[in-house]
Amino acid sequence: MTPVASLFPQELTALRSAGLIAAALILVFAIVRRRTLRNADILILVLVALGLAIVSGTEITDKLLSAFSFKRGNGGRILGLAVFAIFILFLLILRALSQAGRNSRQLSAVLEGLAWEEFRNAGLPERFRGKVAVLVPAYNEAENIGHVLDRIPTEVCGRETAVLVVDDGSRDGTGDVAAEHDAVVARHVINRGGGAALRTGYRLLADSGAEIVVTLDADGQHLPSEMERLVQPVLSGEVDVAHGSRVLGESERGHVSRELGIVFFNRVVSLITGTHVTDCSNGYRAVRASVLPQLVLRQEQFHTSEFLIEAIKRGIPAEEVPVTVVKRLHGHSKKPAVVRYGLGFANAIMRTWLR
Repeated sequence: MTPVASLFPQELTALRSAGLIAAALILVFAIVRRRTLRNADILILVLVALGLAIVSGTEITDKLLSAFSFKRGNGGRILGLAVFAIFILFLLILRALSQAGRNSRQLSAVLEGLAWEEFRNAGLPERFRGKVAVLVPAYNEAENIGHVLDRIPTEVCGRETAVLVVDDGSRDGTGDVAAEHDAVVARHVINRGGGAALRTGYRLLADSGAEIVVTLDADGQHLPSEMERLVQPVLSGEVDVAHGSRVLGESERGHVSRELGIVFFNRVVSLITGTHVTDCSNGYRAVRASVLPQLVLRQEQFHTSEFLIEAIKRGIPAEEVPVTVVKRLHGHSKKPAVVRYGLGFANAIMRTWLR
């Protein structure tokens, strides 16, 4: 049996002393800030202090490293400590990401709740009951939103339309311009992204008793005159979702890398879902409002592929319809740079498919 004395170092080096001092400081910090820190954070700090004290003040770490074949000499022990440190850091990063995800979902729920309360208190749900609701998420589109709203037909396939603009924290008066053009406006107090704006709009319209919800961009890229193409198959009962496709229809040439990216992601989505998809990045669609509560939508920005994949996973009848996509009327795209956009789009696809 190993004597207790052998667990402690015979010589307290400067490095070991520094480790013990750091452990003491971390522990003191946890005690002093205990009233402002969450219990989980205090526990993590105490465990870090304890671990650092064990590493610095005992030989237990050396024996543990030896068990994993990290021998003394040639930096073997340092390498072993680095491996264990990276593993612990990885666990902490996973915890931080999980916490960030929870915070984001809670914030979205708060924004949606505030929008619904304002919407309901103003007596607006009745304006959409039994109608084709046109949902337009908008962020700093004051130059374009008026022109887009003026082109939305008052009737589609014999059904009256009503327009809801979700102003996603705009700072240029987008919501005011939309209201001047007779649209109902719901507002986010901060910018959360197109996906968050759509979630809010879907909740408001599903709870309002709208029959069909049509979504289109506020920048003028989608043609309201083609709305009937999307509404007709849903209204007739052929499908519950009609996705617009620029590949089946027409589109003006964009950036070459972005065009290639769309082709690539179309094939990825087709492969993982087992469904032929021609345009996974098009936000022009019509959906039966009654199926919206079935969809789990969490993406803040890269939401087009999420909606499409979710609908396929839930077995919701859908089809693609040819539409035209043109260049935005004014201003610059809100989409991130090509590389970041590609990474974000890929992340959205995989997260939606795996959950």
